Amino acid sequence: MDLLANAAFGFLSFLFIYRFSRYLTTPFFKRIGLYRYYSKMFFTSPYGFKTLEVHVGTSWDFFRLQKVNPTILLRHLAEGLHNLCLDIESGKIAPDTKIRGNLYYFSDATVRKFGFKSRRPNLFEWILFSLNYVELCLLLSISYGRLAFVRFENLKVIEGKASELARYKDDYRRVAERLRRRDPSQSAQLILVERSEATRNVA
Repeated sequence: MDLLANAAFGFLSFLFIYRFSRYLTTPFFKRIGLYRYYSKMFFTSPYGFKTLEVHVGTSWDFFRLQKVNPTILLRHLAEGLHNLCLDIESGKIAPDTKIRGNLYYFSDATVRKFGFKSRRPNLFEWILFSLNYVELCLLLSISYGRLAFVRFENLKVIEGKASELARYKDDYRRVAERLRRRDPSQSAQLILVERSEATRNVA
């Protein structure tokens, strides 16, 4: 029993240190270019050979914004994708670069509309997601303004080629402009998965 308790304590300690270190290192990684920001809440980081991984902010980014909700997050995502496409068109990002990411808040229809294909995560990706789970629930709760839990079955890996995503540049811009004009209190449920599905605890 003591061995199990020690193992659990050790894992939770590792998890806390791992997540807290990411919070502390975000400004440094941003400064040296490892995290390349295309909007306040959207950045890319290297992920293997000719592959970039997209992220919708870290906890450091969330706490820097005065107000966060699903509509604002989606606007920053659309702005980031538009600016990413500008880099692709200018040649700063090779057209054969693979763009990927782990998402749990988009509907399948939106993933396709944004030029990505989706699949279920493999074992390694499930492990990485599990390490991030507590922080994701915290950030989701902040964006919704109430306690919320990420639903595991909504997790998907999105993938696309840079040259193909660049075709959607104007679509990303239109979405960003539409959301910029929208009342921040309104929800973006036409694009996001249903709130009850996105935040329901599977336990």
